[in-house]
Amino acid sequence: MPRSKNLEKVAYHYLKEQIQSKEWLPQTHITEQKISTCLGISRTPIRNAFLKLQEEGYLTIIPHKGAVVTEPKIKFKEYADRLEYIELMIVHQLHFIELKEIQLDFRELDCMLNQMIACIEQGDSQLYNEKERQLIRIFLQSGKNDYMMSSVMDTIRSLHQQKDSELVYVLKKNIPKKIHHYSLIVDLLREGQFGLSRKQVRIAVNQLVLSVLND
Repeated sequence: MPRSKNLEKVAYHYLKEQIQSKEWLPQTHITEQKISTCLGISRTPIRNAFLKLQEEGYLTIIPHKGAVVTEPKIKFKEYADRLEYIELMIVHQLHFIELKEIQLDFRELDCMLNQMIACIEQGDSQLYNEKERQLIRIFLQSGKNDYMMSSVMDTIRSLHQQKDSELVYVLKKNIPKKIHHYSLIVDLLREGQFGLSRKQVRIAVNQLVLSVLND
């Protein structure tokens, strides 16, 4: 095997190991020069390794700037599992809010819902995702459990960053339904109907899970 191919193989396996071992998390920025210095080899085999890893979905190359580690794709079943985890945490938090008689800021919740609706009317799904995370953060922050909030927000962010075209299509199609459910949940909480609000969370997630798995 030519020496250049051997060096490309070295670079490829090094890069892939760093990604798979999570030494480099999604969105980590790397450059040919950095890897060249680290491995002590020229940039050409590294460039070829970048291209191969981009084909395999591990990297996204940014012309003249290097590459970033790609958020790994998840299967629909795994997506559904993560949705159910989020459901469990939100239901738990709503129960906590009821027990501690915590007062929610409904003006803030209504404002966020209106902003989410405006995002959809403008066709800005990326901004919608950001506003959705902010809405859920409002529910979670009253619990003062930083670990739970961090875990849930990281899970939601990982779902929003998926690039699978089929999954993205299904999720975009379900955004109006999600807003409808969010509005119902906020209205039920406003009326003090905590049991029904938790039930509505379960209904919303169940419908989204079924849509993801069956579409």
